Amino acid sequence: MPYYLHHYFDPYFDFQNLKPREIESGKVDHYNLGYVQNVIYGQVIAEWKEIAPEEVDQYDQNFIYDQKKFPIGPNCAVNPQNENQLIATANGYVFYYDGKIAVKTVLNVRRDVDFHTGNIYFVGDMIVHGTVRSAFEIRANNIRVKGLVEGARVEAGGSIVIEGGIKGANQGKIKVGENLRTPFCEMAELVVHKKLIIDGLCLHSTLYVGNYIMIKGKLMGGNVCSSGLVYVEKQLGGGMGTKTSLILGYDALLYREVLEIEQSLYDLEKDIAHLKALVQKGDEYEEEYGQKLQLAEKKFEIYKKKKDDLWSKIESDFNKKAKVVCPGEVRPGVEIKMGSALYKVDDFMRDVCFYLDRDEIKVKSPAVN
Repeated sequence: MPYYLHHYFDPYFDFQNLKPREIESGKVDHYNLGYVQNVIYGQVIAEWKEIAPEEVDQYDQNFIYDQKKFPIGPNCAVNPQNENQLIATANGYVFYYDGKIAVKTVLNVRRDVDFHTGNIYFVGDMIVHGTVRSAFEIRANNIRVKGLVEGARVEAGGSIVIEGGIKGANQGKIKVGENLRTPFCEMAELVVHKKLIIDGLCLHSTLYVGNYIMIKGKLMGGNVCSSGLVYVEKQLGGGMGTKTSLILGYDALLYREVLEIEQSLYDLEKDIAHLKALVQKGDEYEEEYGQKLQLAEKKFEIYKKKKDDLWSKIESDFNKKAKVVCPGEVRPGVEIKMGSALYKVDDFMRDVCFYLDRDEIKVKSPAVN
């Protein structure tokens, strides 16, 4: 009896010849081309099907076999619970390699991420050998980018290394579950759960970091929030015309969430004011907009409570040992906030450490004992 090997992936998939897909209203999506065929541990990727001899011509002749012998490659195995199924034994992407079904755990993108690749979402580790271009997005477990990250979105559950640097153009957003390292960062938002290391310049960026920030060059402009330490080796601040704001001690990730809720509350307040003005025009408007007003007000109260709950947690977990350390030069225009204490730098300083003592920010030198 002949057997047909049914695939739960496209055995003819070619990542080098991707085509945009048509979506709603006849539009074409040039950003999501399906660059990779993801599979996860334990997922069924192929299965034997018994077919009648007279039905053979109805199936792909490349996958008709006389015996049930899987073409097993790396990171694949027969399902111990069903010998007719082939499963993945690792997270990765599935493809045919030298005539065998294989799952590879590291995705090498050997070019720029652009309109040739589209956005890339991968369940394993990714290496981009080029640049991640503006408006594109990549996600993976751990990520290494050999080139630049421009105004793009990059997200990793683990760590990220960006060898070429980050040029965000106020659009770049990097979100990291663990650590991030890059030579420089310009006009981008970085959200890092653990440690951020920038080997050179950080310019006009927004940083939210859980453990500590180490900038080996200069930090000039932007907003910085760290739960623990901010270390700037050469220069902190760009002068009076460049405001550099640092907030320390709070859980940086929860603080960012509070800011997002505050923006939602601000938007809702405007909507509520507009709906109230409409409702007051008469019964006809009351009937049309009254329910929308009630929903908006209810949503406002929910967001407000969530914000209050988050602030309670943030304040209860405040880290009084947070500090700013700068062995180099600190320039006017720097503002440091720790809890209710605020310190404004109005003159040049050198080799100093800012720390909290009895609800007051104090300065000591040398910066590093």
